[in-house]
Amino acid sequence: MAHDSRYHPEWDTVSRYVRELFNYFCARCGKDCRKTKMPQLVLQVHHIDENPANNALENLIPLCASCHLKIEKEARLHAPYHEKQMELFENQTYMSRMKEMRESALAKYGSGSKSAVAKMDAETYEINAIEWEINEPS
Repeated sequence: MAHDSRYHPEWDTVSRYVRELFNYFCARCGKDCRKTKMPQLVLQVHHIDENPANNALENLIPLCASCHLKIEKEARLHAPYHEKQMELFENQTYMSRMKEMRESALAKYGSGSKSAVAKMDAETYEINAIEWEINEPS
């Protein structure tokens, strides 16, 4: 499959880092998506600002496929200013709600001793990611 030029060349590694940072939990529904066989629970990484080129960690949030679809739909309904508010964004803007959701999920699922990846600096993570890619089962 050809690389989508809108995404970082190392998107697989970047998105894996985000999923590991949140210990494979969906930031919206809180489901553990680590070893699921259900397509709707596959953990994906969403760009909060909808810009695939912005890979700042603060802009990335892990969502199960089901939540990702719901958020994408509601984000498009509100772009740029839609008068009808859906339940996810009621009385809040899309960006403020997404940032709040990310911070809450990171505090609940990703920080502390649960996430070894959260303690790694970027260079150490990159070395580990290279080892992961080399040893990834096909």
